[in-house]
Amino acid sequence: MGAEHFEALDRMRVEQGSHLSDEPWTPMDDALAELRERNGYARFDQEERHSSPPKRSRFPILHVDDLEIGADPVWLIDGLLPATGFGVIFGAPKSGKSFLLADALFHAAMGRAWAGREVMQGAVVYITGEGVEGFKRRLIAMRRHYEVEGRRVPFLLIPVAPDLGHASGDDLALIEDVRSYLASIGNPPIRAIAIDTLARTMKGADENAAKDMTTFVDNCERIGTAFGCIVLGVHHAGKDVAKGSRGSNALDGAVDVMWSVEKGEVCSTATIHHMKDAEAGATWQFRLLPTVLREGGAALQSATAAVVEIATLPGEAQHPAAKRNKPLPDRARLLLDVLTFAIGEMGEAVKGDSNVPHDLRSVARENLKRYLELRGYWDELITPAVNRANLSRDLKTLQARGIIGATATWLWLR
Repeated sequence: MGAEHFEALDRMRVEQGSHLSDEPWTPMDDALAELRERNGYARFDQEERHSSPPKRSRFPILHVDDLEIGADPVWLIDGLLPATGFGVIFGAPKSGKSFLLADALFHAAMGRAWAGREVMQGAVVYITGEGVEGFKRRLIAMRRHYEVEGRRVPFLLIPVAPDLGHASGDDLALIEDVRSYLASIGNPPIRAIAIDTLARTMKGADENAAKDMTTFVDNCERIGTAFGCIVLGVHHAGKDVAKGSRGSNALDGAVDVMWSVEKGEVCSTATIHHMKDAEAGATWQFRLLPTVLREGGAALQSATAAVVEIATLPGEAQHPAAKRNKPLPDRARLLLDVLTFAIGEMGEAVKGDSNVPHDLRSVARENLKRYLELRGYWDELITPAVNRANLSRDLKTLQARGIIGATATWLWLR
């Protein structure tokens, strides 16, 4: 008697209304059991049931007593950028937001502390779809400034903006291309992917529409999940910076971290506008130092860029923004321009003087004098004594504003 016979008997039981789960045991059940055991069918049936994979639950349930603290990294930059999730850096045009983010991520790629905070070293992918040639110059300036040329720092540039405003499949294509390139350089771990700018990757989608912005966020989260890293979008500020970034508030509601950047008279100010799992509100200042990449001439155009210098660290006691950003008198403004230029050309790290910050570039007062006439600060129509008095007054103004630091020998930007 074969398996087909027992299957026929089973069907007969069902047709007669007897079910193992909810009906009482019947004589037919005894007969079936005896026949199954006698012919080995019961063992076959049992093994078949045991060999089938267990049903997977779509919604796993975790008991509170079974939860444990994970060992995954928490921070990309300690206290400033989380290691995973989605973030936004926003500000007005020319505020320096792209410079700031690129500098922070370049430090992560190098494995060097940034703004006084430890970083988690790894590869960085920076996507930019506008001003590509200018951004290339920034990266060249950074690798020279930080003296890492030829060291293969894993900072990777993608000069094409994907379509992340629609369900276009560009998110999956991007993941595939990045994985392929990483395999060619030894598969370093990806720590961050920057998208500069958010608006350029919307590709016609409406950033004011919650549905379109949610699509953008979903695409970014898929990319971040694929690499286990943070994805950061560079975005424009709304009319009121205090109220967040431009467009639908679906963006602000989705972020794990948000920085705002505001341009000031001397320095730009970065603020942690929102932090999901830590304290927000920390601020720090930075400035852009011009650098010459290539001298120009009759047949060759000069090439310039700028690098970021952190003026005040996050969490340090800082001068009120209103005081720092209040418009300077014309002469003091001119002196600041001359001093900034002089530091860019002749600034140096001062060793052995505890009164001078060792991590900032300073210029000797004697060297500054060379630039006062060259850059138009020294007035030839007045006496040297009056010029010196004006210089002393303007230096005191800059010091009182917290813009510069000074000793009898050295001057530096704060």
